Amino acid sequence: MIRPLVYPLFFLLFAAVAVPLANAGQTLPDTVVLSPQVLHATKQRVLKRDPAVRPAYEQFMWEAEQAVKAPIESPTFKGKTGPSRDNHDYWSISPYWWPDPKKQDGLPFIRRDGQRNPETASDTYDRTRLNRMSKNALTLALAYYLTGNEVYATRATALIKAWCVDPATKANPNMRYAQARPGISDGQPTGIIETRDLILVVDAVRLLEHSRAWGKADTRKVETWFSHYTDWLMHSEFGRKEAGSPNNHGTWFDAQVAVFAYFTGDKKLANTVVGTTPTRRIVRQIMPDGSMPLELERTRSRQYTFFNLEAFFVLAAVGERLGVDLWNWKDPVGPSIRQALDFAASGIDPSQEWPHGRTGAFNPYVHVPLFRRAAVVYKDKRYIDFLKTLPADRLTRDRSFLFY
Repeated sequence: MIRPLVYPLFFLLFAAVAVPLANAGQTLPDTVVLSPQVLHATKQRVLKRDPAVRPAYEQFMWEAEQAVKAPIESPTFKGKTGPSRDNHDYWSISPYWWPDPKKQDGLPFIRRDGQRNPETASDTYDRTRLNRMSKNALTLALAYYLTGNEVYATRATALIKAWCVDPATKANPNMRYAQARPGISDGQPTGIIETRDLILVVDAVRLLEHSRAWGKADTRKVETWFSHYTDWLMHSEFGRKEAGSPNNHGTWFDAQVAVFAYFTGDKKLANTVVGTTPTRRIVRQIMPDGSMPLELERTRSRQYTFFNLEAFFVLAAVGERLGVDLWNWKDPVGPSIRQALDFAASGIDPSQEWPHGRTGAFNPYVHVPLFRRAAVVYKDKRYIDFLKTLPADRLTRDRSFLFY
C-alpha cells in the first residue's frame, strides 16, 4: 500500500528525531545483503533533509509506524498443531497444491502449477507469519538506523527474539514440515525456500546491534539459532536434496547458506558457497543469451526469472563482503549474472508482452531493487531507465529509493 503524501509530516518526523539523528554514529552498518555504503549515504541525505528522498522517507516511516503495531509472530501461534505435534515446528503446505475436488476429503492434494492455493497464506500455517515477522523486523531496524529512535529497535528486538530466542515461542531450527502435501507427505525439501525471508532478519540484527534494546547476548543467541539451522540445511536429507536442485530452489538454498554462514562467522562455508557459484549455478542455469530455461518452463516464467535473479544478487552481495566478485564474473562463452539481468530487464514493464514463455501473475515493484542495485554496482544508468515504464510517483515513494 502506498500512502498519499502529506508533506508537513516530513518536517514533523525530523523534529521528533532530530536529537537521536544528530547523535547517531557515522560508521558504516555491518549489514550482509543490504549495501552498507548505500545505507550510510541515505542516512546522510536524511540528516541533510534532502528533498529528493522526502517522499520515500515519509512513506517508509509510515510503514515503520504500522510495523510497530504488528503482533509478535511465532510458529507457536498457529491455529492448529501440525503433523509433528510440536507447535515449535514450522508448518506450511505447498503453494500450488489443492484439495482434489473429486474426493470427499480432498486427499491426496493435486498440483496446479502457478495457481496459488489461498489457504497457504492463512494463519493456520506459518508461511505468512514468517514473511510478516521478517519484513517487519527489517523495516523497524532500518527505521531505527535512520532515526535513532529506540521505539523501533525495541519492537524489532521483540519480533526477532520471539522467533529465534525465547524458549516458549522460538521456532525449531528445521523445515521438516514445510510445504506439506496433504495425503502425500508431511513436508518437502522445496519448503526450505521459504526461509529465504530470514535473510532479512540477518540484516535487521546487524542494524540493531548499536541500540540499547539489543545486547551482545542477544546476538550470540540469534547467531546460535542460525548456526543450528545452517547445520540442519547442510546435513539433513531435505537440505541435501534442495542443494541439488538445478533451478531457483538451488540458487536460493545457496543464498541462504552463504548469508547465514557469513552471519554466524563461518567464513569458510560462506566462501565455499560463493566461490563455487559460477560453476554450480551460473554456467548451469544461465545460457549465453542470459535466459534461464528452467525458469522459462514455469507457468509464471517472468516472475520466476526475476525471482532467481534475486537469489543471484544475494550471493553477489555476500561475495562483496568476502572479496569475491560475482557481479562481474563471466564465463568465456557468455553466461553471467549481468547477462541474465539484461535478458530479463525489459520484462519489468507489465504492460509489455513477455515473449519468452507463459507469464502468469507478475508484480514488477517487488523486483525494482534489482535495477536500483544494478545501476549502483555496474555504474550504469541504463538500469534506472528500464524503470521509467513504471509510474514515477510510485517509484519515488518506494523504499528501494532509500535502501538500494
